[in-house]
Amino acid sequence: MKKAHHRLRRLCAVLIGLTFLFSGLFKLLDPVGTGLIVSEYFKFFHIGFLQGLSKPLGMGLALLESITGAALITGVYRKLTAVVASVMVVFFTVVTLILWIANPVMDCGCFGEAIHLTHAQTFWKNVVLLVLALIAFVPFQNFGVPRKGKVVAFWLAVPSLVFALWFNARHLPMIDYTEFKPGAELFASLDNDYQAMDGKVPTFIYERDGQRGSFSLENLPDSTWTFVGVDTLSRSVYRSEDKPVLSFRDAEGTYQDEMAVLGKVVTLSVYDPGKADWPSIREQAADVRAQGATPLVLTVPGEGIPQDFPVYYGDYKPLITLNRANGGATYIDNGEIISKWSPKDVPSGSEWSGLLERDPVDAFTDFTVKRRIKAQGFALYLLALLLLL
Repeated sequence: MKKAHHRLRRLCAVLIGLTFLFSGLFKLLDPVGTGLIVSEYFKFFHIGFLQGLSKPLGMGLALLESITGAALITGVYRKLTAVVASVMVVFFTVVTLILWIANPVMDCGCFGEAIHLTHAQTFWKNVVLLVLALIAFVPFQNFGVPRKGKVVAFWLAVPSLVFALWFNARHLPMIDYTEFKPGAELFASLDNDYQAMDGKVPTFIYERDGQRGSFSLENLPDSTWTFVGVDTLSRSVYRSEDKPVLSFRDAEGTYQDEMAVLGKVVTLSVYDPGKADWPSIREQAADVRAQGATPLVLTVPGEGIPQDFPVYYGDYKPLITLNRANGGATYIDNGEIISKWSPKDVPSGSEWSGLLERDPVDAFTDFTVKRRIKAQGFALYLLALLLLL
């Protein structure tokens, strides 16, 4: 009977550990998004003076969650882990109860952008974890001793989790769960001049060094290109609740959403203009234009934007959702998002040529599959390490 009770306690501890591990992992995959979630909590609890700490606190919490989950699964440092896990479960339960009662317009962020729960669902999820914690940890004694191999497994998992946080903070998330993920199709606003043209959008053909490119009226090339003629591009412009909105406007305040869905477009999105590497962005825009695609530099109003550089203005939340990196590039083909890069990974001039000439479906598949394999491989590695070693 005593042995069966011990096994039940360990089973409950492992279930809590798995929840913590995957909750933390989903947040580690998207450090910027995790910072946004923490920022929403600061706003709700009226402690906005801590906004500057949103991202580091979010990253720290995600790392603490995942490491606590790894410790619960392996069964190492059982008393300390029991105390930490119990405090976290009680804290989360109280916070989510307040959210359920107040019902603010925000997501709990328990599993990052991967899984969205209502406030009621989040609260009852934490109640279940609280019951499991009572079974697993009370009384706080007689926890048993883990096998030596489990200690090794735990200390192999910790640097792996730290590496995952570093990698996703330095680059883009390996899996994008936002509405602007690769494969999503944008729609253009109804409030535009193109709607009156019955879906016929004029494009201007230019040529340079034997290479032709199509350009919109707002993004004509420089004088090194030779004008060839005018063509029209047929495109249905309509609204759909299933398609994300990417709205931006020019300096005069006119919305130019259609520009993002016409032909091959590369957006260079800047949500913090004061910290952007504008010379690099200027060079990337020139590389894109030289390969016949349309570069769109999207930013929020603010200081630090070069006066002689054509930019379009959007809102902070859509731009940071479109690309988690400040100055990151997003390749869009006829309104469909193909791939994304952080500033450190943006293709060079010659690389753009090969990418833009590829079939968009092949480019999207290659980009997405590789990143998913990496993320899933990492998750399987962690589970095998923690459960089997």
